[in-house]
Amino acid sequence: MRGLKKTLLLAATMAVPASALAQETAAADESADIIVTARKKEETLQNAPTTVAVVTAESIDRLGLDSLSDLSKTTSGLTFDDSFGRDGNRPVIRGQANLLGQSGVAFFIDGIYYSGSLADYDVDGIERIEVVKGPQSALYGRNTYSGAINIISKTAGDKFEGKLSVDIGQNERYDITGGLRGPITDSLSATVNARFYDFGGEFRNQFDGSKIGKQSSYSFSGAFKFDNGGPLTVALRSYYNRTDDGQPAIFATSANDNNCLPDNGALYRGNGRYFCGVIRPQAINTDFTRQFVNPGDVGLESDQLNTSFRVDYDLGDKVTLSSLTGYNYRAATSALDADYTPNSFQTTLFASFPIGAPLPLAPPRNRRLSFVGSVSDFTFDSFQRTQDISQELRLQYDSDQLHLILGGYYFDQSDDTRDIRTLPADALARANANSVIAINAACARSPICAQPVPIAVALPLSRDVNNVDITNKAVFGSIGFDITSKLSLSLEGRYAEEKITQGTIDVDAGRPVPAPVIARAKFTKFTPRGTLSWQFTPNNLMYGVYAEGQKPGGFNGVSAIRGGLPSFGPENVETYELGFKNRFLNGALTANLALFRNKITGYQLTQNVSVPPNQVSAVVNAGNASIKGLELELRARPDRHLTVTANYSLADSKFTSGFDENQGVLNDVADDSLVNCSIGDQFPNITGCQSLFGSIKGREIPRAPKHQIFFDVDYNRPIGSGNWEVFAGGNVSLISSSFAQVDNLAKTGGSVVTDVRLGVQNDRYKVQFYVKNLFDEDAVAQIIRFADANNDLRRNFIAGLRPGRRIGVILTAGF
Repeated sequence: MRGLKKTLLLAATMAVPASALAQETAAADESADIIVTARKKEETLQNAPTTVAVVTAESIDRLGLDSLSDLSKTTSGLTFDDSFGRDGNRPVIRGQANLLGQSGVAFFIDGIYYSGSLADYDVDGIERIEVVKGPQSALYGRNTYSGAINIISKTAGDKFEGKLSVDIGQNERYDITGGLRGPITDSLSATVNARFYDFGGEFRNQFDGSKIGKQSSYSFSGAFKFDNGGPLTVALRSYYNRTDDGQPAIFATSANDNNCLPDNGALYRGNGRYFCGVIRPQAINTDFTRQFVNPGDVGLESDQLNTSFRVDYDLGDKVTLSSLTGYNYRAATSALDADYTPNSFQTTLFASFPIGAPLPLAPPRNRRLSFVGSVSDFTFDSFQRTQDISQELRLQYDSDQLHLILGGYYFDQSDDTRDIRTLPADALARANANSVIAINAACARSPICAQPVPIAVALPLSRDVNNVDITNKAVFGSIGFDITSKLSLSLEGRYAEEKITQGTIDVDAGRPVPAPVIARAKFTKFTPRGTLSWQFTPNNLMYGVYAEGQKPGGFNGVSAIRGGLPSFGPENVETYELGFKNRFLNGALTANLALFRNKITGYQLTQNVSVPPNQVSAVVNAGNASIKGLELELRARPDRHLTVTANYSLADSKFTSGFDENQGVLNDVADDSLVNCSIGDQFPNITGCQSLFGSIKGREIPRAPKHQIFFDVDYNRPIGSGNWEVFAGGNVSLISSSFAQVDNLAKTGGSVVTDVRLGVQNDRYKVQFYVKNLFDEDAVAQIIRFADANNDLRRNFIAGLRPGRRIGVILTAGF
C-alpha cells in the first residue's frame, strides 16, 4: 500500500467541512432523477427497493473513466481486474469470487444477454451502467447468481448530436472515440459509435528488452430505433469489436523463493513447499518471441459480434408485449508463453533407477542411472469459437398499484475449443539440451551416479478438441403490489432447465483421431426472490430481500478429465438483505446502506491437477461458504460547485465446510517436513500415500478482498465568458489484500490508487489533464497458484503487473 500516507494527506485537503452539509441551498441530488431498470421496469434509483449501483455517462465523462475495470473502482462491492489480460477478467460481486471457472456475474446490453469480454468495451456509447447486486436469477436468468451488469446504451434524441474525444497518454497510449446520433425521419433515429485504442506497452521484457503488454483494438456500433408515438417500438443494435493484444505483463515467481513449509522429500530437498506472505511485483522475463513460428501472433486475437433486436408492443394503456432477441459470435486465438520465464521445453525428472550391478570392491558411485521424466511445454496456442442466441418473450402489466410480468426464455450456446500449437524449428534441439542439463544436475546430486542414461525426448503436439453445447429454457414471472400507500411487496420466480453436452477428443498430431468422449448433464432449479419495501417518507426507503440463485455445474476439459476430475456440480446461494435509501437536507446528502448475508453450498473453485507433463486446472465443488457484508454509499452536494462521492463495502467471506487436496498435502508436510501420510491417508485401499484432504473451514474465499473504499471530490467554477468553467478533482480507491487460494498463505497485499484531474470545459469543448495512479502503487491485483517448469513443477505463483503512474490529456469536442 505504498503511498498511503501521501494519499491520506491529499484526501484530507479535499475533505468537505461537516458544516457545509447543513446548507439548505444545495442543488438537487443527481441520483433522485436517475432512472433504472434493475427490476425490468423503469423507476428512480432512490425509489427502487434493490441494491443497484449506477455509473452514469456524466460520471464516466467527469472522472475520465475509459474501461469497465476503471468503472469498477467507483462501485462498491464490485471487483473487475484485467491484469491477466483483457480476455482473463472475471467480475466479482460481494465476494463471490472464482479463480478460473465461469463467473457468477452475467453481462447484458439494454437488457439482452451479452457473452464475451467487456474489458475493451467502448464506454463512450454508454448512457449508464447498472450493477445489480445479489442473486438475480429470478428475472435475469443464468449466471446471475451473484449479480448482473446491465449496460444501457445512449439513444438518439430529437436533434443531431455528435462527440469526438482523443485521450493521449504515456507509453504510446491513444484512445480515440467518436459518436453521432439523431433523427433520420420523424419516427426513425440512428446512433453510430466508433473507437480506436492502441497501447505500446508499459513494462520491459528482460529477455530481449522489448515492450510487453501491448494492446490494440477497434470497435464499431450502430443502432436504429423506430418510434412513431404509436403502440409499436422497435430497436435494432449491433456491435463489432476487434482485439489484438500481445503477451500480457505477467511474471512468474521461482519455486526456490518459497519461504514456508519446508519439504525434505526428494523433489523439494528441504526447500519451502509454499510461499507465505505478500507476493511482490517482479520483473517480466519471458522468451515468448522464440516460442512461436510467428512471434507476431503471440497474445490474443479476437473478433466479436453482438446483435440485438427488441420489439415492444402496447396492447393497451397498461399492457405491453416485449420480444428481446440476442445473438453473440466470438472467434479468438490465444497464444501464450505460459511459464512466463526465459526458458522453454524444460525437462522434469520424476524418478531414477540404477542399471547393472556395481563392480566388486569398488566405491558405490559407479552405477549408471536411468531417469524417468518428460519435457514440459508450457506454451499454449488455442482457437475458440463461441456463438449463442437468446430469446425472451414477456408480457408486462403496469398500474399504479400492481405490476405483473410473465415471460419465457430460451438460450442456446455452442463453444468449440481446439489446440493449434505449431513448434518452432529449434524446439527439439532446445528440449534435448535442457534434458542433458537436467539429468547431469540430478546425477551430480546422487551418491551412486557414475554415468547418466538420458531419457528419450519427445515433443508431442496436442490436438485436443473440446465442444460444449448449452441449452437453457425457462419460464419466469413477478408480481408486485402495494399493501398500503407506503408498504409494497414483490415476488419473483424462475424455473429453469439447463442441459449441457460436452464432447472431448484427446489426441496428438499425427495420430488417429479417436471418437469423442460424450458427457451429458441436466440441471433444473426454481429460484425465488421476494422483496418487502417501506417508503416511510418520500425521501426514506427501507427494504428487505430474500433471494436464491444457482450457477450450473458442468464439465472440465480434456486434461482435467485425464486427471480424474471430469465434472463438477452446481453452486447455490441464498441471500438475506436489508437496505436503506435516504435523502437529507433537500437532496444535498444521499446515504444508502445495504446489509447482506449469503449462504453458499457447493462452492465452485479451481483445483490444480497433475497430468504429466503439465499441471492443469479443473473446477471442483470445494465446500460451503458464508459471506457477511455491508455496502455504504454517500453523495454530498454542499453547493452546485462541489460534489463529494464516497462508498465502502465489506465482504467477510469464509468457508463453513469443505476439504481441499492441496491443503491436505500442506498439512502432511507441516508436522515432519515429509509427504508421508503421517496425519492420515485419503485412500487407504490404494497403494501409495495420498495425503488426507485438509479442511478449509474458516478460510477466506480466494480473490475476494474484504474491504473496498472509494472517495472522490469534484469542484467546478465558472470562468470568463462563453459558459466556460474550470474543474478539478481527485479520487482514492483502496482495496484490501486477497489470497491466492483456499490455503490463505500467499496474498496480494492491499492497494491504494489515487487519480487526479484538472481542466476547463463549456457546452461544446473540454480539455482535461489527468494523472492515473499518482503515487505509483504497484501491489499486484491477482495471483494464481502455478507450477514452476524450471524447478521440477514445484509450486510457484504468477501475477499480473499493475499499471503504474500515467499522465495524459483528454480533448473533447461536441455539438
